[in-house]
Amino acid sequence: MALVQSPPRIWSQSGLGQPLARPRPSPRHSFPAFSVTGQGQASHVPGKPKWFLGPSGLHLRRRAAKEPTATNTKLVWAKWSTFWACFFGYSVCYFTRQSLSYTAPVLRQAMGWKGLAEIGKLQSLFPLAYGSSRFLGGLLGDLMSPKRVFALGLFICSLLNIAFGLSSTLPQFAFFWLLNGCFQGLAAPPCVKMITNWFDPKERGFWWSVWHASINLGGFLCPFFAGTLAGTFGWRYGMLGPGFLGLLTVFLCLLAMRDGPIDSKGGPDAKAVKAKIKPEPEVSLMEGIVLNPVQWALGIAYMLVYVCRQGLSVWGIFYLMQTGKISPGAAAALFSGFELGGFLGNLTAGSFSDFLLRRARPGDGEVGQRAKVVCVYFLATLFLLPALSRVPSSHPWLQYVLLLALGHFLCGAQLLLPLVANESAPKAWSTTATGFIGWIGYFGAALSGFPLSKVVTALGWPCYFTVLTAAAGCGALLVLPLRNLRSWRQKLEES
Repeated sequence: MALVQSPPRIWSQSGLGQPLARPRPSPRHSFPAFSVTGQGQASHVPGKPKWFLGPSGLHLRRRAAKEPTATNTKLVWAKWSTFWACFFGYSVCYFTRQSLSYTAPVLRQAMGWKGLAEIGKLQSLFPLAYGSSRFLGGLLGDLMSPKRVFALGLFICSLLNIAFGLSSTLPQFAFFWLLNGCFQGLAAPPCVKMITNWFDPKERGFWWSVWHASINLGGFLCPFFAGTLAGTFGWRYGMLGPGFLGLLTVFLCLLAMRDGPIDSKGGPDAKAVKAKIKPEPEVSLMEGIVLNPVQWALGIAYMLVYVCRQGLSVWGIFYLMQTGKISPGAAAALFSGFELGGFLGNLTAGSFSDFLLRRARPGDGEVGQRAKVVCVYFLATLFLLPALSRVPSSHPWLQYVLLLALGHFLCGAQLLLPLVANESAPKAWSTTATGFIGWIGYFGAALSGFPLSKVVTALGWPCYFTVLTAAAGCGALLVLPLRNLRSWRQKLEES
């Protein structure tokens, strides 16, 4: 976004009314006043005087004032309707993605499967397809209307959940669940694009974290929705319920979403916006993403996050059932603490990284401040996993607390890594960067399916926790060198 700033007038404190020479601003105390009027536009609007602390003392300057026009009101309405449609729409999309996890225990009993191999195979098929579609979704999000891409993805995934619920054999289950993974990747990148279009970089980090918390809202509600339907009426209803809910959500999202300010009624003229934006050097997809070692490092770290997160999401309920001798419904309710902790972790991760970014010294890498938070969250996971494995089943409240903490740190790291990739990649391929590391990351989700099921059945739960702990330690080591990583904007300013 190109920002046009009018220099503030600094007046003497003596009351003589003569402007002084503009002092050099302090990076920690001076904040330019902008009024964003559309995508890629901003203007300095005179407002009421405000005292301002600078390096040479206390001064009086004018701050930005909002203009309550009809055009701005329409844009504000479009902005927030788009954001909340992305939030709740992606929560429902998560229902169609995790429905099998909370229906699997009942499905296993109904089909007469004695082991975990059949469920593990189904869970491994999905992430391989989903990761590839994340890369495709990123490309489509940069090249097409993100609203239509999102609606298409959620519509097809809803139909595939319904088809799964009407099936009766393992090959049919595998076919429809694989197709579900192929289209799930069309949901997240378009949301990323719309948030990038609507929100200024200074506020984008926080609202990115709020949107990402929709994953945990969906994950928190899905055990109660799909799990209760499956436990009460049968496993088929655990798949049919999320499917029909998704179809209703598609219709509501098409009404509420707008691609960006330029797309909206009352928005700025596209040609005028492009004329004001300074052209950036062209960077190819291969140079900016595919052959970029930073993107690969972030992708592998993302893969390790998914090994831990999906490893707990898929097999955590079975662990609680076998060690605590409890029913599937009780295990799902206990495990909901993991998703609730993830919801809180998303919010704190974004705010914590923004705090470090504001406190950074001149010359420090902006994106590196977020990488530091990811490293700390990996280290916290490294210590919490062994603690969970040692808690006896007679203390379910302590298991709930540890699951809540693990969800907090794992989902916080899962939030920040795509944001790091987005901000460090060339602007033309920023959405593709999130899809690229998502593609790599979901190999970790694939590893958490069938391979982890073999670890559990052959070596037991202690070895299962050892694998997850090792993944968290490797993730911390991988992110540590990126603690001073610069954003794409910083690289352009330094060139």
